[in-house]
Amino acid sequence: KWGRNQKDRNHYLGHSYVYLIASRLHTDMPEAKLNFLNRGMSGHTVANLKARWQKDALDLKPDVLSILIGVNDVGRAARSKKGVDIEAFEADYRSLLVQSRKANPALKIVLLEPFVLPVTRLKEKAAWDMWRGQVDRLRPIVAKLAADHKAVLIKTQEIFDTAAKRADPSHWIWDGVHPLPQGHELIARNWIETTAKAWS
Repeated sequence: KWGRNQKDRNHYLGHSYVYLIASRLHTDMPEAKLNFLNRGMSGHTVANLKARWQKDALDLKPDVLSILIGVNDVGRAARSKKGVDIEAFEADYRSLLVQSRKANPALKIVLLEPFVLPVTRLKEKAAWDMWRGQVDRLRPIVAKLAADHKAVLIKTQEIFDTAAKRADPSHWIWDGVHPLPQGHELIARNWIETTAKAWS
């Protein structure tokens, strides 16, 4: 959770990888006077994101834009026992990037893959096959959009798959979808390392 009140300096970034990236870069680069904003919303799909894009992205005039979206699209598809509408997902996602690039041609964009691990309810074969199967349908779309819009791609699913070989999946993600603190740290480390290489 995070607060939209920028004056609430205890909670405005939430307690996720965004918070960890901000804390690291604020410490290492104080002279840069960076300003981080977190506009992630629990449960939102790419269509939800599109509906609030003007207010929560374009109006903020960011220099760097980082997007993690898709697992809630998978969750809704799983509940309805239908697959994600791939064409609609790509069209909505692409519209966000087109608008953002048009608003700022020099914008630095980072796209993170959606990800899951077989924990709790996702340990059941049918559930796992559905969730992982749908995530694996979305990952190439995110990679394609990253290439098309000159964005940095964070291969989050690969990162968690590798981590799950070092420790049980439940060490990283408590319910198959939401990372534990160490899962958020894993994302933050890879985000910083990958963007540093891309933008050096």
